[in-house]
Amino acid sequence: MLQLEFFPRTELKSLLDFQRLGSSQLPLSDRKRLANSVEFYQSPKANDIIRRQHADLVDKILGLRLRYIEEMLVAEAQGFEPEGPHETWGPSIHSGIQTWVGLDLQTLQTPYSECLRIVQLLRLRPYQHVIDLGAAYGRMGIVIGGLYPKNSFQGYEYVQARVDEGNRIYSELGFSRCHLDQQDLFDPAFALPDADIYFIYDYGQVEHIDRNLRQLEAIACKRPVKVVVRGKFTKQIIADRHAWLQLKYEGRLEEFFSVYTAYNA
Repeated sequence: MLQLEFFPRTELKSLLDFQRLGSSQLPLSDRKRLANSVEFYQSPKANDIIRRQHADLVDKILGLRLRYIEEMLVAEAQGFEPEGPHETWGPSIHSGIQTWVGLDLQTLQTPYSECLRIVQLLRLRPYQHVIDLGAAYGRMGIVIGGLYPKNSFQGYEYVQARVDEGNRIYSELGFSRCHLDQQDLFDPAFALPDADIYFIYDYGQVEHIDRNLRQLEAIACKRPVKVVVRGKFTKQIIADRHAWLQLKYEGRLEEFFSVYTAYNA
């Protein structure tokens, strides 16, 4: 049971408990305590609707200004395409790059409960370095920063406003080993840094994801790596072109992600 300044006997067993916290202006000390608690990232129920609602409330409790930022991005895109779908809004304002402006926030990001399940399955060891390709607002970094303070996290995201907001929250919560960087993952000059674990989503075209996976293969020849994939598109690219990645875990209750290892990982 959490001991907070505003709510001394706080239990997080239902969405109502999270709603109660979300409707209050919690001091930073309470938000830090919550961010350091496993139960804060656990969804009250396993179904996808509840997981998304839970994630939205966690964002609100932590003080992330996601809706405001995404609404500003949509307004900017509508200046170019007033009736455009979200499939074209991102490219219209980001030099042709698909940034999914206008996509539902809980589709754009991985639920916190799923991030928690992933890191628990990975059994992170202290000082392992984690890289997230297509990190959005950096939810994975929040989970790692809160629960694994000896690990480092680096997330890459194209949209500067998302990067700035994620880094603001990392700074407030004192996650000094977590950072988001603005990066075009499709830039031919971009070289994928070494890490122990990589997260990859359906963030681009086949040639873009394939290029990053080939960079990953070169790294895997030098050191053990694990790769967590979220998205059927990327999983199919791996099945068709990247036999060097070995499937070690495929979500059963969590059907949205798979864990791969390379060579002697």
